[in-house]
Amino acid sequence: MSIQLNNVSYTYMARTPFEKQAIKNINLEIKKGEFVAIIGHTGSGKSTLVQHLNGLLKPTNGSITIDEIVLGKKDEKSKLARKKVGMVFQYPEHQLFEETIYADIAFGPKNLGLGKKEIDKRVRRAMNFVNLDYDMYKERSPFQLSGGQMRRVAIAGVVALQPDYLVLDEPAAGLDPCGRDAIFNKIVELHKKTGIAVILVSHNMDDVAKMASRLIVMKSGEVAVDGKPADVFKETETLVNTGLDIPQIISLMRALEKRGLPVNTDVLTINQAVDSILSALRGKNHAK
Repeated sequence: MSIQLNNVSYTYMARTPFEKQAIKNINLEIKKGEFVAIIGHTGSGKSTLVQHLNGLLKPTNGSITIDEIVLGKKDEKSKLARKKVGMVFQYPEHQLFEETIYADIAFGPKNLGLGKKEIDKRVRRAMNFVNLDYDMYKERSPFQLSGGQMRRVAIAGVVALQPDYLVLDEPAAGLDPCGRDAIFNKIVELHKKTGIAVILVSHNMDDVAKMASRLIVMKSGEVAVDGKPADVFKETETLVNTGLDIPQIISLMRALEKRGLPVNTDVLTINQAVDSILSALRGKNHAK
């Protein structure tokens, strides 16, 4: 089971003097259970790409299938397929509109036609997942919350839909470091606990290095690189040409290697870097 994009292109304002091709000839498969990060500079086409994944945009050319069902047809199968993909937009708190937190999170499940008992269960579970106490917050207005809390309510609303694929477009944009860490930790936790496929849009290499098992680098509407993080980060020239920086931790390890310390330059987290540096230092001391 997977989402497949087959030679997908999209042009804004097609057949007008203002037409602009945003993505072109995209061929991708994103399988259930994957944690994929789509990265690229502003204007690279990454947001346009993910808006095709649940039918928000229809390709100018090409086709998209979700679990072998072709999107775009006006039938029940296509409608059900789109519901398999949950979308969290950039600044999702701007989409909050109900009077209470409960009502906002329950909006999606209600539209799925679920009964009250199941809706209550999903809302409670989603609020618990994003660390919002159900009894304390359910009747509060979402507009009384902090920016980070509002972001969590918006994410809870999508989690309550229980999608098979979760698309997040810059979910930590505008948050302080603590807020960013809280959001990303929850996304990783959800992925590990449920096996949900995560498609994360970002321009921050340090963020995606710690989380994703696969990176797709976009440039000028096309896929420039697609692979495992360690392999993608070796494509230094390509990344620089796309306007992206190598994660700081990898830059540090490469600098240490150049100075003669035999460290692993494929590390992706601080803990991995610490272990590699300590191991290299022990080896040097042992050799003396």
